[in-house]
Amino acid sequence: MKKIALALTGLILTACTGQSMTPSAPIQSLVNTKRLQQAIPQVQTERFQTIKNEVIVKYRSGFSTQSTHQAVAGAKVLDVFNTASTESTQLHRLPENTQLETALKQYEADPGVEFAIPNVNFQVQMTVWDKVKKAFTKTPDASPSATPVARGKAPSLASVQAEDPLSGEQWYLAQMQMEKIWSQYGQGNSGVTVAVLDTGVDYTHPDLVGRVIKGPDYIDKDYDPKDMHGHGTHVAGIIAAGLNNHEGGSGLAPDVKIMAIRVLDENGGGSLFNIAKGLAYAANHGAKVINLSLGSPSGGGVMKTLANYIAGYAEAKGSLIIAAAGNAGGEIGYPAAASRFMAVGAVNEEKYLASFSNWGKELDVVAPGVNILSTFPTYPVTTNALGLPQNYATLNGTSMATPMVSALAAIIWSQNPYLTPAEVRQKIESSATDLGAIGVDERYGHGLINPLQALAAAAQK
Repeated sequence: MKKIALALTGLILTACTGQSMTPSAPIQSLVNTKRLQQAIPQVQTERFQTIKNEVIVKYRSGFSTQSTHQAVAGAKVLDVFNTASTESTQLHRLPENTQLETALKQYEADPGVEFAIPNVNFQVQMTVWDKVKKAFTKTPDASPSATPVARGKAPSLASVQAEDPLSGEQWYLAQMQMEKIWSQYGQGNSGVTVAVLDTGVDYTHPDLVGRVIKGPDYIDKDYDPKDMHGHGTHVAGIIAAGLNNHEGGSGLAPDVKIMAIRVLDENGGGSLFNIAKGLAYAANHGAKVINLSLGSPSGGGVMKTLANYIAGYAEAKGSLIIAAAGNAGGEIGYPAAASRFMAVGAVNEEKYLASFSNWGKELDVVAPGVNILSTFPTYPVTTNALGLPQNYATLNGTSMATPMVSALAAIIWSQNPYLTPAEVRQKIESSATDLGAIGVDERYGHGLINPLQALAAAAQK
């Protein structure tokens, strides 16, 4: 049965929003949060729109794409990507004055078309975390846990501690017991690649240099995915910034590789087609983990069909897609809501769900996403004008929580490369620390990621 998506929606890059608590938070925390929010100026609002006269068309396997011009007379092929030798997904431009609904019905009538959906453009939503945060936050005590040893590996005799200049600013390192993980399980493996589909990456950053594989830049149409916005560099640093290299802070999996795929421009804007094309590229080029710090407004349905298709393809290629739940404080939209995407929400230092974090039955896990320090471009970018500094910046959002989970998946695969994407996901979910209502719930999913327990579970296979 053909799946023709007629509902129009938009996507947002879930970059950062102000911290807040759930109603169950202590009263003093709520007071502190109010003061914090007053210090966080809104600098850009969420905007989204369909791209005029552009339609994404997925052809069925084995059908000739020559039927393109028969379905809608005068339609032109702007771009294309293949997920298999006999399958093609194309971006079409419709003739002027063509009614979108009429065109979609015409595509539906074509036996070679599996689905057709409007292309969508979107822009980033960001807020700036003020330095006043330091007066009102605290680092929770790490939960005691046994120190497991990976099967087939002797434990490291040397204790690894984070001693980079800004490591003390990364409160989540202690909460997730990363020093134990680095000591017992290592820091990831250079044979494991995490694809970051974003605004690009500053691959010259001293905390990232040598760790970044240059993937395609779908904005400038080349292979130089230089970040001119900042968000992608921040995401990449959470995963793979160097450990104890006397630079800035520490990444969670500093020895893995980052595949930078630029799908968003210097203003944080990009198209749905480029995101889908980037996902296919990452899966086809060996990325074990695909980090998608993107989201859609609650209930967004335009990406549902395409998201489920691409996610299934990526899983068959051995890739796990980990996506931000979104920052609207409401229902989870697509792509994260797709069943094969691992949806990530954000919690603060006290392990309360951040009020900006989307939630619902599609939520899988939560991870730290408030007051997160990471790398930022070393050269001028557009967001410097919004008050964000060069080199390192502190941001908030499910965009920041998502790479925490991506880094954990990469370390698991570094220890046990024979696990399937479904098995890695299961290890992370089943080992999570239960929060909120007992068992899986809509606000925390399976709970807060617990790297030590996840790695212990992965070592059992």
